[in-house]
Amino acid sequence: MLTLAQLHTALLHDIVKYLLFAGGLALLLFCLRGRLAGRRIQMRRPQWADYRREILWSLCTASLFAVSSLVGIVWLAQQGVGQLYWQLSDYSAAYALGSLLLMIVAHDAYFYWAHRALHSRWLRRLHVLHHCSRTPSPWAAYAFHPGEALTHVLFPILFAQLVPLHPFVLLLWSVHMIARNVVGHAGYELFPRVMLHSGWFNWLTTTTHHDLHHQNGRYNYGLYFTWWDRCCGTEHPQYAQRLAQALQHSANEQGERAGA
Repeated sequence: MLTLAQLHTALLHDIVKYLLFAGGLALLLFCLRGRLAGRRIQMRRPQWADYRREILWSLCTASLFAVSSLVGIVWLAQQGVGQLYWQLSDYSAAYALGSLLLMIVAHDAYFYWAHRALHSRWLRRLHVLHHCSRTPSPWAAYAFHPGEALTHVLFPILFAQLVPLHPFVLLLWSVHMIARNVVGHAGYELFPRVMLHSGWFNWLTTTTHHDLHHQNGRYNYGLYFTWWDRCCGTEHPQYAQRLAQALQHSANEQGERAGA
């Protein structure tokens, strides 16, 4: 039986997590805006109305995530439904790590296809709210219509019914999810220049990757990895060029400051 205290804890957890990650990155970007000017992806900047819309809808999404996860995972586990386990000793540490990695990879696949579905003519009315942020900011990470938010929260609920998971694994997954989501909406390219030439990192989505999706919704549907976009031919044709421009521009500015 769920209690009011559990509901308060879940709401506080998801709302504070959003505010800490989105607000923390927004504050950092504001403080470093001069040094990061070369990494700015779009010349246009969000307006106060954009920030207000993004924050309000993100708080609604965080609340919906909290309640849905509490009911769809914790309450079902209390009824004996699902694969949630409470003692880490029930499985090995290696299993816990493996289940976390599997959840991240599975979520990327789920998100890619759900995202493409949300761009279909049947569901795009749910997704248009998120695309009001043509120039996204970290605050836009959770700015979803409630219908879209439900499609996203459905993933951890389903995954917890299929794969044995410890609550700590769910916590780590959710932290990784919000961190990558906030970075993807930063508006500044935050990834290192090594991604231009290293095969070890170019399979990760960058800020530029998702920013291009907000500029043109026909490309770049992936969340964490570029695999699905490359395999399905939905990667923006200018993605590599735009990423190189952002990173090279930043390098040139740093060199000019060093020589000054």
